[in-house]
Order: sequence, then structure tokens, then C-alpha cells
Amino acid sequence: MTKRQTTKAYAEHDRLLHLLSHRCAARCGRPEEDCYGQACYLFMRAASTYTPERGKLSTWVYLHVRNGLVDWGKRNDLPVPMPEGVEPATHVSPARALEIKDWLANLSTECREVATLIINGPAEILEYGPGRAGNQRRIGSKAILRYMVGRGWGWVKARHTLRQLKAAVAEL
Repeated sequence: MTKRQTTKAYAEHDRLLHLLSHRCAARCGRPEEDCYGQACYLFMRAASTYTPERGKLSTWVYLHVRNGLVDWGKRNDLPVPMPEGVEPATHVSPARALEIKDWLANLSTECREVATLIINGPAEILEYGPGRAGNQRRIGSKAILRYMVGRGWGWVKARHTLRQLKAAVAEL
């Protein structure tokens, strides 16, 4: 694209860049000006790599900028500060432990197996990744699915069990 075409395309896509940067700022906690600057940079990269054979420019820009902002937001996530006087919960009260035990007893056999796997699971299904408070333990559903399929479950059964467990957790 020529400089004149790029300038015209920027004027046409400015609202889109503001929208995407606003969403990114809300998601990752960065100031909107930072996100907008990154969106403009990603727009320039998208404009320089665009070829008309790939489709419309607006689609190419949207996908390139959105995906780039998601990746950038993950790398530049800000931790959320804890309010003063609030300590993070590091233990479970006996009443809550009993409630969880009763909840586990009421689950189906497959859901109970997955829930205990999540609670006491082996290290190979646990993933460590960036979170709002730094390096938090997080369990990915893909890792659980791979683990269950590796243990002989079918994909359909594993997905169905995860859906049931998600509904049960929502009720909890």
C-alpha cells in the first residue's frame, strides 16, 4: 500500500482501533492510551502485509489488530492490587470443607473423578501461567481433556463430563 492509501485506510479504521484498544484496556488493565498506541502499531503492520487477494482490508485489519492486542495484553497484564486490610484466603474453613465434601458426594461418578483430579490432581495437568496476581496456578480444560483421553476416556465422554462439572460448579 502506498502512503496515501495507508493514511486513507487509517482514517477509515480509526473508530475500530479505538474500540479494540478500549476492549483491550478493560481486559488487561493497561491505560487505554497504551493500548491505542499498540493498536496503531499493529494497524501499520497489518497495512504493510495486506494483499487484496486475502480479502477485504477491514477484515484483515480487524483480525490482525485484535489478535495482536490479545497477545500484547497477555504479555503486559497488570496485577490487580489487593484492597488495604484484606488478606488473601489461604485456608478453607471446616464448614466450607464439609460443604465441598457434600457437593462432591452428590456428583456423578465421572464428574467426581474429574473434580478430585482438579482438587488433588497430578502435576502434569496443572499449568502455570500469567494471571492477574502474577504466577498463579491455573488448570486448563485442554490439559484435563488430554489427561482424561490419555487415561482411556473418549473425547465425547470427556467433554460431556466437563460440561456437567461446569454446570455443577455454577450451582455451587
